[in-house]
Parts: sequence; C-alpha cells; structure tokens
Amino acid sequence: MRRALAAAALAALLVPLAACGSQQAAEDMVNDALGGSASVDMGEDGEVRVDTSDGSFEYGTGEFPEGWPADLQLIPGFALLSSGATPEGMTAQMYAEGDQTAAVDAYVKDLQANRGWAVDPSIPPGTPNMWALTKEGKVATIFSGPTGNETVVVFSVADR
Repeated sequence: MRRALAAAALAALLVPLAACGSQQAAEDMVNDALGGSASVDMGEDGEVRVDTSDGSFEYGTGEFPEGWPADLQLIPGFALLSSGATPEGMTAQMYAEGDQTAAVDAYVKDLQANRGWAVDPSIPPGTPNMWALTKEGKVATIFSGPTGNETVVVFSVADR
C-alpha cells in the first residue's frame, strides 16, 4: 500500500512532465522513487496513469478504478480529479467550484434512501463532512469539505 500511495503522490508531480512529453523521464522518476518497476502512461491532455505491482493511480482520466461500485457515481456538478486502487481498496477524489456542502449532503442522503447504502455506526452520526456507509460487504467512507473556492470530496471503498 505504501508503494501505491507513493506512486499516487508522484503521479501528481508527473503532470507537468506530461505537458513536455517526457514519459520516459516520468517513468524513471517513479521507478527510482519506488525502487522497482512501474509503468507510467501519460496522455496528451495531461492524463497520467501509474501501474505498480501494488496497485494503480490515475490523474485526469475522468475514470473510476476498475471494480468501483456502479452506484457510487460522480456527484452532480463535480469533476473526477483522480482515482486509485490497491489490494486493500479504492479511492476517488472529486471537486466542484464553490461551497457544495448541500450537494454532498443530498448525494449521501440519496445513497441511503434510494441506493441501499446503510449508515455504518463506526462514525458517530452528525460528524460534519464525514460518512461511513455499508452495502453488500463493502464500506464506503466519504470525506468532504470546502477548501477556498472549491469543495473537495474523497471516497474510500474497501471490503468490510
């Protein structure tokens, strides 16, 4: 998991290299940092995908990781920034302009009322901007908060 997180952090640093078309330099940077073998694919529009033996990370592709629960969709009005997967679970980060706290609250309520997700009591009810939901052997943790001029939401999904 540590190597996959390091790959995720490095991928964010690789985005400027994508603009220069330095895919080999990016791959060398990841391999040097991780002490192993990684595959780095960089698209013309700044997309970056890093695959290691420990997992994968994508930035700017607009795609959830393979195996992502179909009913955990993009929150309306948000854009998918990055996503990743390791054997331990999956993550996705999304953002929207402005304070979208009400939109996130409505999304979580919809997950509970219409999509079969139940509140996990491991997070006390009423904890601001943080939810844990369970469904079919999965636990989804959702953190959100306005940061300056945008709202950022981080999903984490794992087997229970």
